[in-house]
Amino acid sequence: MPKLPPISGNILPAALLAAVLGCGAQRVGDQLTVVHRGRPLTLTPHLRSEQITFSVQANILEGLVEFDPQMKIRPLLARSWENPDDLNWVFNLREEVVFHDGTRLTADDVVYSLSRARGHQASALKADFIMVDSIIRVDDHTVRLRTKRPYPLLLNRLVNVFIVPRPAMERLGDRGFSEKPVGTGPYRFESFPTGGPLTLSAFSGYWCRPPSYGKMIIMSLEDQDQAVGLLMSGKAVIVSQVDVSRAAGLRENPDPAFSLVSRPGLTLRYLGYDFGRSPFNQLKVRRALSAAVDRAGLVKGLNLGFGQPASQLVPQAVFGYNPALPDPAPDPAGARRLLAEAGYPRGLDVTLTVPEVRLGVGRELQGQLAGAGFRISLNVVSREQFFAAVDTAGFFLFGVSATSGDASDLFEDAIHSRTGGYGQTNRGGYRNPEIDRMIEASAGQLDQAQRLRSLQAIMARCMEDLPRVPLYIEEEIYGVSSRIAWTPRLDMMVLGKEVLPVK
Repeated sequence: MPKLPPISGNILPAALLAAVLGCGAQRVGDQLTVVHRGRPLTLTPHLRSEQITFSVQANILEGLVEFDPQMKIRPLLARSWENPDDLNWVFNLREEVVFHDGTRLTADDVVYSLSRARGHQASALKADFIMVDSIIRVDDHTVRLRTKRPYPLLLNRLVNVFIVPRPAMERLGDRGFSEKPVGTGPYRFESFPTGGPLTLSAFSGYWCRPPSYGKMIIMSLEDQDQAVGLLMSGKAVIVSQVDVSRAAGLRENPDPAFSLVSRPGLTLRYLGYDFGRSPFNQLKVRRALSAAVDRAGLVKGLNLGFGQPASQLVPQAVFGYNPALPDPAPDPAGARRLLAEAGYPRGLDVTLTVPEVRLGVGRELQGQLAGAGFRISLNVVSREQFFAAVDTAGFFLFGVSATSGDASDLFEDAIHSRTGGYGQTNRGGYRNPEIDRMIEASAGQLDQAQRLRSLQAIMARCMEDLPRVPLYIEEEIYGVSSRIAWTPRLDMMVLGKEVLPVK
């Protein structure tokens, strides 16, 4: 499992954290207001694989298992599981769980939800079920999954597969469910007006410890002045993704009402491209692009030191990181030579699609790459439009989070070609049969040391072929009110059930 990086700021002591996560305590507060930099793309599970979306949904919905704040697997709707052999996983469900509409959780709901995530035409989680051969109801409170071969990462892949009540989902459909989701989580849906905040209320029938706050308000604000202003005024208690320039100013002029909490995150920013068209279908052009980037300059100039240059496709905290890979150094002259060898002695004109919130990164790259012969035009789109735009863009700036804490997640979903359930998020259509074979072979390895070596070998091969150009790992920065005790999670989720008021 990934090693937990150090954290600064309000730290929840281990004993207190255990109390938060245990069952039986009483609710003590009124309202918990959290501010994110974007809205969830949908409240219907399984359809989007995006960090804010998962974070919001996880307050309403739950899976069979979950990560603790250090990304270790623990039971959730499944009270336990067992492996009678290398291929079978038997999940024993909690019998006391009810959905927000009052219906009781049964194995039928679990089989339906897992099958939906596996087979729904629009599911973004299909890759999580690549190795799943069958999903079977054993009895009302037991479900068995059989894998095609030994698959040690099955539990990790089930974390964001949230369970829904089958009757409600079939009655409402994807759109209707998003307008009024029904889950088993500590908070139930109240309202989500267009342009307004999402309001949740504590679920009185929750099977575990009720949350400390009776209401949870989730706001979406890209304007950092407004977001931090809410924190300063006491109207919000957590602001996620604080902008680095704002964070730098707050670090120099601290406010007693809140503190900044920062930690190395799991999000890696990278440059992606369409492999089906010129010029990035040429390896020398991809290598020229990588050589042209000054990663340390991006971190220092744009991120003001909040982050780390990326030497590969995952952060150091992720299982599969290869410490033997060198840190790429900027080499504009070498990039120009490679472009000339690829048939572009006078340089290249390309359009880079960037989300509006990353415009600064786009402009910095524009300047850096010019010295190597890349003449960049920027296509700037809103966050909501960006995900659709990337599907047809020839060149784009994107971010990815290794939410499972394991590099196989990235390799299977984003690097493997789109065949046999693999490559669900392989934007750009990258295809390398050799790397495909390596990824598939690593999936069934039960020995962790052997599997680590395999993942590191895949990483080394990827950095030779450059299916994408890694730029930097973002540092996650939160504004946290002095009125709460809360520890940021390694997976970047903000869960209301983990927040306690300071008495």
